[in-house]
Amino acid sequence: MGFFKAFKTEFGKKTGKALGNKMYGAYADDKRVGVNRGKLKGESDGVKITSEIRQSEIALEREQVKYDRDRAEYERKQVEYERKQVEYEREQIEYEREQKQLADVLSIKLNPKNKAALIESLTNLSVFVDKGVKENSTDEYFIAAKSKFDTGVAMLQAVDPSNSMVYFFLQKKMEWEKDKKKRKAELWILVAVCIALFIGVFIYLYVSGEMTKESPLEKLINKYL
Repeated sequence: MGFFKAFKTEFGKKTGKALGNKMYGAYADDKRVGVNRGKLKGESDGVKITSEIRQSEIALEREQVKYDRDRAEYERKQVEYERKQVEYEREQIEYEREQKQLADVLSIKLNPKNKAALIESLTNLSVFVDKGVKENSTDEYFIAAKSKFDTGVAMLQAVDPSNSMVYFFLQKKMEWEKDKKKRKAELWILVAVCIALFIGVFIYLYVSGEMTKESPLEKLINKYL
């Protein structure tokens, strides 16, 4: 009797489950035990909202990275602009200084009829020429001062060749020429020293055999080619 009772109970369970699945579909068990499908839907919506929040966070992070990159680029350009601005201001100051010196040179008058004024003008011009020679300048003020000085000395020689200041100014011209030749000689000596050093290093490497040794790159090429 017990066997048949258990068999009937189990058979009833299987039959009821089969009928329930037939009537209610895949969620038959959930409906029978009272599971709220709205709860499952709410959980799905929660996952969707969480995903949307994460996507928004990722978008914000991307915008932040773009903002930081743009800001860094802006700051770099700002620094470059300020550097160019400083360079421009420095060049502007230098230009204005040169223009003032040129104006000062051009304002010096050469009057051969007044020897005292002519000597004073030549003395003032010699200051500009001295400065230009020491700086090895090619500025307009230096060229104008030297040309004007030569003209003034020729005027003084013409009106008073025995004047002691003629000798003084001619000596100044000779000093400037010597200084110019000295600078050229120093430049040639520097070039010669550099050439000699290069040749010496070349000879040393050749004699020591360093030049005949294969470099690591050459060894690699010879090994696989």
